[in-house]
Amino acid sequence: MHVLLLPSWYPETPSSLDGIFFRQQAHALQRAGLRVGVVAPLFRSPRRLREIFSGRYGTECFSDGPIPTYTRHSVYFFPRIPYLDRERWVAAGMRLFERYLAEQGRPDILHAHAVNYGGILAHRISRRHGIPYVITEHSSTYARGLIRPWQREAMRAAVDGAAARFAVSPDFCRLLASEYGGSEWRYLPNILGAAFCEPLPERGFQAASNGFTFCSVAHLNRNKGFDVLLDAFARALEKRPDLRLKIGGGGVEEAALKRQAGRLKIDAAVDFLGALDNGAVLRLMRGSDAFVLASRNETFGVVFIEALSQGLPAIATRCGGPEGIVNGNNGLLVPKEQPEALAEALLEMAENRARYPAEALRAACLEEFGEQAVTGRLKAIRQIVFRRPPLLKPNKGRQPPGLPIMIGGRLKKRRQPTGAALCLPV
Repeated sequence: MHVLLLPSWYPETPSSLDGIFFRQQAHALQRAGLRVGVVAPLFRSPRRLREIFSGRYGTECFSDGPIPTYTRHSVYFFPRIPYLDRERWVAAGMRLFERYLAEQGRPDILHAHAVNYGGILAHRISRRHGIPYVITEHSSTYARGLIRPWQREAMRAAVDGAAARFAVSPDFCRLLASEYGGSEWRYLPNILGAAFCEPLPERGFQAASNGFTFCSVAHLNRNKGFDVLLDAFARALEKRPDLRLKIGGGGVEEAALKRQAGRLKIDAAVDFLGALDNGAVLRLMRGSDAFVLASRNETFGVVFIEALSQGLPAIATRCGGPEGIVNGNNGLLVPKEQPEALAEALLEMAENRARYPAEALRAACLEEFGEQAVTGRLKAIRQIVFRRPPLLKPNKGRQPPGLPIMIGGRLKKRRQPTGAALCLPV
């Protein structure tokens, strides 16, 4: 079976962490015996000023191990007119696909990750070539209220045209079923990276006399709730001066969070480690006693399964995705935006860590999120797709309906397909 992945975002290099779970899934599917390819336009924000002139541009086609990967590097040129940039992205994806088709052959199925961008691209390819596609949604934009009216028509068409639809948590499935009334969504979790499936070093938990260490790993932005975590940690530290907190990750709020730690007078107990690669994350987790993250919104939370795989119990907020991962057997759930409740959870975990045997945490995590478990579900997608009749007929050379065009300096919506093409810079 030949599967082509169409991710809405993707690591720019094998060592990049942004979208790493898409790359991990591609390699897991390949190891499971499927033929896998990737088509991924890589457009960066114009806010990354240093890369406007120094960053990469143009098409790159290479083998990521055994996986042919077709990318197109560019910049979002129209931040004030985002629908134009989305069409540029999709147009770049279409050109990459046509080259992939010529050089790698026709895939049996397309797997888009996220409806916006990747799902729309899959829909356009399917209209032209008649290839069935499925969508897995990962984006937190729904829960955060960031879907704009102009985005909805193309996204709805992509959802309606999919042979199957998946979301990365049970709660997210329910949200999407409501968002796209009449559509069915199935639960399909993200996959645990291969590095985290390696055997644990021999160690059992022993109550340490020199302190108790929590670790946390994420981008340092508002959504991850590190401001709430620092407030909660300060409260817990008053009762347990032996507590320590190690934070891995970089981001826009790093300086502000360091200032907050200073104001709270907890900077001696908090270490900011900066951005970490997978090896450093593993070392951090294996040197810690428990994991904590106070996110405001999560559709899944890969870092939670990474922590559990290393035998760490987890503390999470009820913010969507973690409820499908963290439970009474492997950690604690608290309301979001409540530092008092989070402080109590930190103290409870430090007092009762021995209730969570590392090997039991790891075994349960691998059973649900390990490579074999998730790739088994992904391979079953073939049966779901190919037992249904094709939903779309090839529509070669025709422009999809609803594509915005510029007339007289104003945007008009094309209601009927025409043979005209919209040409935008990529």
